Amino acid sequence: MRLLSSLLILTAAAGTAEIIDRVAVSVDNTTIAMSEVVRQIRITALLNNEEPDLSPDSKRETAERLVQQYLIRREINISRYVPNNMQQADILFKNFRARYKTDEEYKAALTKYRVSEADARTAFNWQAAFLEFIEVRFRPGITIPEEELKAAYDAQIKGAAPPEAGMSFEEARGLVEKNITQQRVDNALDRWLGQVSTQTRIVYRKEAFQ
Repeated sequence: MRLLSSLLILTAAAGTAEIIDRVAVSVDNTTIAMSEVVRQIRITALLNNEEPDLSPDSKRETAERLVQQYLIRREINISRYVPNNMQQADILFKNFRARYKTDEEYKAALTKYRVSEADARTAFNWQAAFLEFIEVRFRPGITIPEEELKAAYDAQIKGAAPPEAGMSFEEARGLVEKNITQQRVDNALDRWLGQVSTQTRIVYRKEAFQ
């Protein structure tokens, strides 16, 4: 995340210096510029192979995700936890790069979305770090009683579409346990982010999203 400290900054767009950037969000004493919000939208669109959505609602949602990233990065720094995820990040990037058959096709995609290769690599570095963070912070200690697994099996698998339909409890056990665990991790992360957000001064500049 590129964090900016000035309220108004001059940025270059398409080789010119014409656009006055605006602060989108203030997080404590840190600011996130609208140019960073737009850059993140373009990166996400590239990775998802879809058109960038630059609507006000999309910009607001992206700004909220950047705030969450900031809070998580801050927690990683405070805890002095050193992520060990470069191998996973490399795998994610190689899978993305494999979508393009030639260098020309790949470079054309980067140009189309106005994204650099460094931007793409940074996105995968963050994805790997984020996954490792929630794995270390929220997954340990989660245990699911047998009765709950069986109840979830009845709810999730018996009426499911193929290939899950028709699986026995023992066959589906790992899938059911994975689904419940992921849901609990997501809930724990949401609660943590909600708590940390209330303890942090976060100000969205409404005029920047109009």
